[in-house]
Amino acid sequence: MSVKLYEIAQAAGVSISTVSRVLNNDKSKPASKATADRIIKIACDLGYYTPSRPLPGKYKKNAEHNLVCFLASSSDTFRDHFFSEMLQGIQKEAEAHSYSITHTLSISGTNMGTISSYIDGSQPTGIILMGRISRNVMNFLNANAVNMVYAGLNKLNTNIDQVICDAYSAIVDSVNYLAKCGLTKIGYIGTIPTETSDILNEHRFQAFYDGLKQNQLPFDLAFCRNIVLGTRQGYNATVELIRAGTIPEAFCCGNDNTALGVISALTDYQYRVPEDVSVIGLDDIELAKYMRPRLTTFNVQAAELGKFAVKVLDDRIKGNHTSPILVQFPSTLMIRDSCAVKSTP
Repeated sequence: MSVKLYEIAQAAGVSISTVSRVLNNDKSKPASKATADRIIKIACDLGYYTPSRPLPGKYKKNAEHNLVCFLASSSDTFRDHFFSEMLQGIQKEAEAHSYSITHTLSISGTNMGTISSYIDGSQPTGIILMGRISRNVMNFLNANAVNMVYAGLNKLNTNIDQVICDAYSAIVDSVNYLAKCGLTKIGYIGTIPTETSDILNEHRFQAFYDGLKQNQLPFDLAFCRNIVLGTRQGYNATVELIRAGTIPEAFCCGNDNTALGVISALTDYQYRVPEDVSVIGLDDIELAKYMRPRLTTFNVQAAELGKFAVKVLDDRIKGNHTSPILVQFPSTLMIRDSCAVKSTP
C-alpha cells in the first residue's frame, strides 16, 4: 500500500500542506530546516520514496508534478480489467513525462469528504477522472478549479478535457451487427439510468434503444435488466429472465464481465450459445478470446486511453490549450463465436 501524505504529517506532527511543500521542494512558504529534515527522514522511514519515486540528492525531490487518479464510480474498482488496463497506460505515460502518481483514489467504500482530504493533502497538479461521474462529484471538482481530464467510455456532458472510446457508438454498432445476423428479438443487460439518476455519463442503454430504432426493430423492456455491471449480476439477471420465460434471440451486454455471466447462466440452463441465444459484449477483456464460446465484443484500447489522458493533461498543465478538447478513439468489432446468423426455416 502506498504511503499517504497524511501519514507522514501525523508522524511528523505537522500539517499535510507542510509535508506537501517539503516533499515538493516548494519554496514559496519554506519550512525550517529542522522541520524539513524531520519530514524527509519520516518519509524515507515509511517507504514514501521508491525506485519509481527516488529521492535525488540529500533532500531535494525532482521538480515533478503530482497527479491523482480518481475512480468516481462506487460500483467500479481498479481490479476491473478495463480500469486496471487504463491505469497501466496512465502510469507508463506519467513516468515518461516525469509525473508522480501520488494517489489512486476510488469513491467505492468511502465518501467525498475523505476524497477531498486526500486531494487537498496531495495538492495535485492534475486529476485523471475515470468511471461514471455524478453531478455531486463534478461540482466538487469544478469548485476546486484543478486541471483535470476524463478518460473512459461514456462522454461527459461537461466542459472538461476528455479522452474516450465512445461506448454509445459501440453499442449502436453491436445492435447493427446483431441485426445483420438476422436477429430481431434483442435484449439488454447492463446499467439502465433512471429519470432521477444524477450520473452524467452513462449512455449505453440509450444507445441500445437508438440502435433498435435505427434498424426498425421492436424494443421490449421485458428482455432487459438493470444491473450494476459484473459477472455475478449478469448471471443473476439472466436466470431471472429464464425463469420468467422471456429469453430473446440475442443479448447486448454493457461490458464483457456482464456477458460472461450471461453466457454462464444460459449454459447452466441448457441454452446453447450462439445456436439458441447470441451474446455480444464490450471492452474485449483478455478472457474473451479464450473462453468457450469465444466472446464477440468490441476492443476499446483501455491502455491507450490512459496514455493519452496523461498527454492531454500535460498539454493543459503547460498552458498549450485552454478550451476543452475531446480525443476519441475508435472501437473495433472482434467477431468470434458467441453470435450466429439466424437460420431461416
